[in-house]
Amino acid sequence: MGNRLSERAVRSLMAWRFGRRTIYFAPIYALVCGAVSLAVVLAILVGVDRVLGRLESAGWTSGEQWKRHNQIVEENHRRKTTTNECELRHWNGEPLPSGKQKTILVFGDSFVWGPPYVTLNHLWWRQLAIELERRGYHDVRVVAAGHPGWSTRRQLECARQLVPEVKPDLIVWGYVTNDPDEKIVRQIFDSQDQPPYGQRIRQKLKWLLPNLSFKFESLRADKLAVQYAGPDYGYAYADWELKLVGGENFERYRETVREVGEFLKQSNVPAFLQTLPHFPSREYFEPRYAAPLREWRAAGVPVHDSLDDFVRRYGEVAPTGKEALSWGINPGDSHPGPQATHFLAAQAADFIEEKWPEILGPKDTQRKREFVINDWLPSDLNVRQTGANTFELDFPATTSRMPQLPTPPAALVALRNPQPIVEVGFAGTGLQKVRAWALLQAEDRFEGDNWHELEPFDSDPHILLMPASIAERRISALRFSAEMQGSDRKLRLTLSPAVAPRSGE
Repeated sequence: MGNRLSERAVRSLMAWRFGRRTIYFAPIYALVCGAVSLAVVLAILVGVDRVLGRLESAGWTSGEQWKRHNQIVEENHRRKTTTNECELRHWNGEPLPSGKQKTILVFGDSFVWGPPYVTLNHLWWRQLAIELERRGYHDVRVVAAGHPGWSTRRQLECARQLVPEVKPDLIVWGYVTNDPDEKIVRQIFDSQDQPPYGQRIRQKLKWLLPNLSFKFESLRADKLAVQYAGPDYGYAYADWELKLVGGENFERYRETVREVGEFLKQSNVPAFLQTLPHFPSREYFEPRYAAPLREWRAAGVPVHDSLDDFVRRYGEVAPTGKEALSWGINPGDSHPGPQATHFLAAQAADFIEEKWPEILGPKDTQRKREFVINDWLPSDLNVRQTGANTFELDFPATTSRMPQLPTPPAALVALRNPQPIVEVGFAGTGLQKVRAWALLQAEDRFEGDNWHELEPFDSDPHILLMPASIAERRISALRFSAEMQGSDRKLRLTLSPAVAPRSGE
């Protein structure tokens, strides 16, 4: 009697009876419990994913959001520049200098072009130009050639083409720790570490759980890089750098450096090598610098190693951890950020002042600095200068191509020569509301790359005032978000200069 009641109480999609036993297929109660459990687990995963997203927005971690932001910024930069690798780097808002100025030509790789700087003025060679201008040298121009991934060998090939064309007065060779790559030692790339599920599933997971998916794939890639590191599969980046300065690869690199030395002698152009550590750490950089720098000196090229001064100024930083990451562009990219590129530029300027003052020419620290916007995001902002301190631009209808972090997404303009600003005025036919933030030009003391929100003027919300705490600081970039109605998207900016900076600032 009891067995019959329990059998009737069980509901399932199908059931088979074998003698006194009944086999149930997909019991309804079990399916419901399973579905509820799965929904609870999925809700927890979505909750954790959203918490990771909020932590990333607050700057506590790096993941999918910074990756997406960096991709948008790099795509914008590619849209506004030329595609020929071996040419002087310039973009829509930054025409090539002309006139009878002396010329400093910088060679490099991604430190010259490529990473997701919010403004290309943060590249180290542009910071060198800004620093020389700040010191009062107006009769010298700084130009550069380079491409992401270029080794010294590839830079030499480009130099053979460009130096006769540009006829520079000084050549600066920027040295980065992956420059000795002679394509002998393999590196493990992300493409070798794809997750163990199909691309369709991967796309669905990235849509539902973008932050968790990014963390899982990153951790898995790191594990595989350690597990399979070796000559067959390649080496993780830090180990790969060390492999470049030994064995057969370094024997070939010696020959490359010797050829660079011979080329420079034949060109009869003064030159020097500048090391470009992206954070202050003897522990990390000394093993990667020692052997290559000896070869450059042996080839007759003066070497300016900025590492010791870097560490003396800011202290030793551990190769891994949050402090090392703080020197990068952002939590998702470790190329040298504005603080590091400013320091490296100041180091190069010191060395040039000491060794080749005749190239820099006379100083004039009293010359008035003009407002010039030479870079912007997104690439189709189409900034036009309409007066000494007024500009017009086409504000986008969507935020999809704007830099996404920090929130909210916003357009950005950058000053060719950073200087103090007291207020920024906005005007437009359909302008309803506007917010703006200012980014400071880096100085010698370390400080985070923080955006400072401007304050609305009491009688006009479209005039925004610089906070008193930064009123005398040089501004390198402005970002702004605006609410506009109608089809007329033209937005006008008026930049009001602060009191003229003190001599030499």
